[in-house]
Amino acid sequence: MAGIAVALLFLTLAGSGIAPKVSAEGQPDFWDYPGTALEGGTSAEFERPLDDCRRLCRERSGCAGFDHSSVTNICRLFTGIGSAQPNTLSTAGTRNRIPGYSDPRNAESWYYAAYSGVDLFGGDLVPKGMPAPNAENCRATCDSQNSCRAFTYNLEANRCFLKSGFDFVQTYALGWSGLYFKAGPAAPPPNLTVGWELFTTSAFIGDSAETYAASYEECMQQCSSNGQCGGFTWANARPNRCYLVYSSNLYPVRRKGMTSARKNSRTVQPDFVRPVSPRN
Repeated sequence: MAGIAVALLFLTLAGSGIAPKVSAEGQPDFWDYPGTALEGGTSAEFERPLDDCRRLCRERSGCAGFDHSSVTNICRLFTGIGSAQPNTLSTAGTRNRIPGYSDPRNAESWYYAAYSGVDLFGGDLVPKGMPAPNAENCRATCDSQNSCRAFTYNLEANRCFLKSGFDFVQTYALGWSGLYFKAGPAAPPPNLTVGWELFTTSAFIGDSAETYAASYEECMQQCSSNGQCGGFTWANARPNRCYLVYSSNLYPVRRKGMTSARKNSRTVQPDFVRPVSPRN
């Protein structure tokens, strides 16, 4: 599973060719307003490319913002912003948001994304999870705690796993997951890259190699690094045996005390995404 680390959000916004700078508080150095011309007190006006216009304003502590015309290539630096007007031929950037105007392109808000048939592995706030009657109860518990940024509900065990984050993603027929993330209004939905299909209380039968693994993750790593391994079964009991199964047609058989997963690369889209209150 090396390289299958997922960070929460993780969505980057396309800029004007320059990677946007962000302050220690998480605020960008400029709020971006494409298709906008500013009105206010100007301190300078000259012919420069857009990137130079942004850089010059950034370097001047008294610069409250700038706008740039794509027709004339004229850059204007402002000591104060009075208002703004829509202008498809102009691009603006300001230190502070423009009151009463549309949201800047790089403004970010908090959202919640729900996924059915998904297990988010790792980052558990409570080891071994906690009992919960249903997935909605699990979601409500996570929603009530700002430290909770994701969760997985296991319908087989009726357990809720609250998470500060997660390490990798598995498809799991009895899993129901959600995550909270911060993104701009134009960001795409947070699709998840999946590398494994999980089967609890199950084993794979077939040509296999027996080895030792101290954890489910270690057993997975051994299978992941073996090109002939199509899946694995980990025995959750001493001496924690790991069985690497050499087949591409693997089907689970019910076995108590065993957990299995087979390789299954795919992308999972959220069932839905909705805005939520800030979770800072």
